[in-house]
Amino acid sequence: MHYLMRKPKTYMHYSMARSDFLDFDCLAYATRRTGRAVTNLFNARLASLDLNVAQFGLLAAVGKMPGATLAAIGEAMLLDESTLARNFAVMERRGLVSAEGGRGRGGKHLHLTPAGISLAKAASLVWTRTNRNLAAEFSAGEAAAGRAFLKALGEASQRLKAKDEKRVRRESARAVAERD
Repeated sequence: MHYLMRKPKTYMHYSMARSDFLDFDCLAYATRRTGRAVTNLFNARLASLDLNVAQFGLLAAVGKMPGATLAAIGEAMLLDESTLARNFAVMERRGLVSAEGGRGRGGKHLHLTPAGISLAKAASLVWTRTNRNLAAEFSAGEAAAGRAFLKALGEASQRLKAKDEKRVRRESARAVAERD
């Protein structure tokens, strides 16, 4: 039989099964790979609302932190500046968020518009249902253990990053002192 006439394979067949040769022992790769698979699911479910995961996250954050600055929201969400700015610009153009006050990331205070509030409510329903559906693929214990592991992994990563930054500051200060 010609290969084009075979039963089509699913996205998951090509994406997860084909990655057997890749290193899932690497925590960075495994979490990024899994994160992309989860993001793809949520993006597909949010597509009918013309929204993606990053935009929904920003919408939800502004809804939970009304009046916060873009910098504060970025820090709370651990988002890099370019991702945050790009998604904020999209949301602002769509009339979902408004920015008042100062200039730049640290000065503008964000709020949801009435259209943003409405979309956030609709998207929250989709998000909750998708999260429930995904969690139902696992036992309650597996889901809880997975969440606990991911939380601990994130915290450990932040601790190590802080240690690295502290070490770099010490080494920089030492280098400056040695030059003087």
